[in-house]
Order: sequence, then structure tokens, then C-alpha cells
Amino acid sequence: MSTWTIIGGGIQAVTIAIKLKTLGIKTHELNIIDPHRSLCEQFNHYTKRIEMPYLRSPCVHHIHPNPFHLNQFAKYHQYVNASYGSYKRPNRNLFMDHIHSLLHEFELNQSHTVTFANQIILKEKQWCVRLSNQQFLKSDYVVIANGCNHEPYIPSTFKNAPDVSHIFDSEIDIDKIVSHVVGSGISAAHLTLKLLKKQAHSIIHLWTNKPLDVHDFDADAGWLGPKKMTPFNNIVDPKTKLAIIKEERHQGSMPKELYLRLKKYVKQGRLMIHINELKEIHRHHIYTDHHSIYYDHIFLATGFKDTIMQQPIIKQLVQLYNAPVSNAGLPSITTNLEWLPNLFVAGGLADLQLGPFARNIMGGREAANRIGALLLLKEKIR
Repeated sequence: MSTWTIIGGGIQAVTIAIKLKTLGIKTHELNIIDPHRSLCEQFNHYTKRIEMPYLRSPCVHHIHPNPFHLNQFAKYHQYVNASYGSYKRPNRNLFMDHIHSLLHEFELNQSHTVTFANQIILKEKQWCVRLSNQQFLKSDYVVIANGCNHEPYIPSTFKNAPDVSHIFDSEIDIDKIVSHVVGSGISAAHLTLKLLKKQAHSIIHLWTNKPLDVHDFDADAGWLGPKKMTPFNNIVDPKTKLAIIKEERHQGSMPKELYLRLKKYVKQGRLMIHINELKEIHRHHIYTDHHSIYYDHIFLATGFKDTIMQQPIIKQLVQLYNAPVSNAGLPSITTNLEWLPNLFVAGGLADLQLGPFARNIMGGREAANRIGALLLLKEKIR
């Protein structure tokens, strides 16, 4: 078997790693490069920080190739409240326990190097990944699966304002008394509910730039199968495909149960939702057309900047090896997600092949399947 290096240690990277292990890759043939101390650490921290009780995705979306594995794990370990609702959304703690069990089972921690990948160089038909400690890792294959959550997005209104923190900032003091949340999606909803529970006698203000948008998932479920993906893949123009992806992704939305919980607090007078009301911030006050409201602290739940093509290793591959970029500004890749010979991408970098679900858990499963299929083909040819 050939050697593999995966750049990234989140949900998608681990999903791909497990797929490779099930296809015969040995522990010493696999390297996972990620700066966090443990794999899937960022996902764990972010979901714990906002106290997300259940994931948005259904129980068949997880890191193991067998779609029923999470259910079987929950039954074997007799989890209480293992899932929620008709879509069986998995309990967050169950989901993380399942991950940690599989990290141990597939020996992925032994493949994990805690550092950054600074550069990818081609030498004698092998990819060499230069690490931040100046060491090099040689691999027959490389997968770039380091996600899209590199830099929190801070709207210009809040830049340089006092006592404003982004919920996904590494330096945040999560235990502060906070009465104001900015954001319209699932993270803002969970964060608001957390503050309402924690500060039982406070009124919480939720500031959004659009009406609350209710959707069960990140995109219509038809994008998970051939119903929508077949005509999508028949489209030739990348710009058209990207426009469809942006239109079909339910960015800044939440499932119905969260919406109803928020509305319950509105009726009780404990939550005030301000839609397109915020005009400016000045001297610890939020100004609308008709009011000024004092704020103690503001938590931003405004997502991340879209900087995937600005990452240093991506720019280097384009500049040094003419890695093809489409007219949509994203990698031009094969159906098996190969960007350059034996170099693959996943997540947002694979948007044009995987569609609206490319960046979530199911996108990781599909990426793993496609890369795994090509591994089998290439090893057979060899």
C-alpha cells in the first residue's frame, strides 16, 4: 500500500482517514497533520461552547463508513436520549463519544502530528509536506481537508467596538455576563438559548440582519442523492454551479425546534429579537432608528470568512504547480476530487463536485467514498 498524508484533523479529515484504514492503509502509512492537540477538537469545543444538545444532521451522518454504526454504538452502550425528533438528530455527547471510540479503534491518534502544514512540494513523483517545525513528510498521496473555519467573520459595525467577542474566537471568556447576541443561524440560536438558561433573570437581545429562516438541514435533502446532484453534475460552467450552491445552501438558518424555543421566550418577555434594527454602536450603546440600548457585552455568532483559497498552501499549489482554478475561483478537480496528480481536496475546496453539502458531515462521507474508490483503482493498476 502507498503512504498518505491528510492535512486537517476535523470531522471530514477523520472520516476520510477511517475510510482509508478500512481499505487497508496501515497506521504507519498514514499521517494526519493538524495543530490541535486532539482530532476533531475544534468541532468538540465549538459545539460545547454554544451548548448544542443535538446535532442538526440525522444519525446516519457520522465518521464511520457504515451509516448505521452510530445507532448501533448508541444501543450497545445504552445511551439515554440518544437522538431527537423525527430525523433522529444525534445527541452531541454521544456523537463525540462515538468519534473518540473510533479514533482509538482505528489508531488515528498514532498517525496524528500536532503541527501545521506550511508547504507542499513535489519531489521525484512524491509529495513532500513541510511542517511548521521544518520537518518534511513524504507521501504518495495527499488530501487537503483542513476545513473552512479559519477566521471568524466580524461585521464592520463591530470592529474595534469595546466588549464585543466572536463566539468562536480562541480568546473568548465564555462565562461573561452577556445580554446581546448577533447572528441569525443555528449557532446564534443555541448561544441565545444558553444565555437564557444561564442568566435566568435577564432579558436577552438577539440581533439579526434578516428574518429567522427555518430549515431542517443545511440544504434540501434532494442534494444528498441523484435527484438533484445528477443535473448539477451535468452543468459545465463552474460559475453557474457555484451560483446554484449559494442559492441552495440555507446559510444562517435553523431547524424548527430551535425556532419554536426562541419564540417561547419571546412570548415570556425574556427574549427580544431585533430584525434589521441595528444602525450603529457607540459608547456601549446599540442604536436603532428609535432607541439606544445599553449593552454589557456582545457575542457575535456571525460565522467565518470564506478564505479557503487564500490559505498559504493553496496559493502555493496554484503558483508553483499551476493547480487549475475554475472561473468560479475554486479548484477545478476530477469527480474523484483529484486536483493535481495524487493530490485531493475535500470540504469547501470540493464544492463544485460535491454541491451544497460539500462542507458538512455528509460532504466528508462522500469525499471519503470518492477518494477511496480511486485508491482501489490506482492500487489495482499498480
